[in-house]
Amino acid sequence: MKARKTKQGFPDDEKLKRVREKLSDLNYTGGNLALPASASEVDRAKYELCQIIAKYQRENQLLQKDIAAKLGVDDSRVSDILRGKIEGFTLDRLVSYAEKLHPGLKVRIVAA
Repeated sequence: MKARKTKQGFPDDEKLKRVREKLSDLNYTGGNLALPASASEVDRAKYELCQIIAKYQRENQLLQKDIAAKLGVDDSRVSDILRGKIEGFTLDRLVSYAEKLHPGLKVRIVAA
């Protein structure tokens, strides 16, 4: 059975359920990149910003090209952001992207 796509190009609920189950499998090797336990605080902040951008995309049901247009970057850069590929971005660049989607974004630094 082929899944129908919604008006904006998103899969229907049944397809999303199957994808979520696949991504939840502990043996799944594709999809988003995981942040290693030894990641620096800068890398953790960059990863969190990528997650904020990905959440914005999901909540607003936007296509990758829509996010790219909002951020003023090409689709491949957005693909890297949505997959959590942080090594190609500086922290300040990711903050600027997140600010474009969330005006008034606040960044906190807390000493441990």
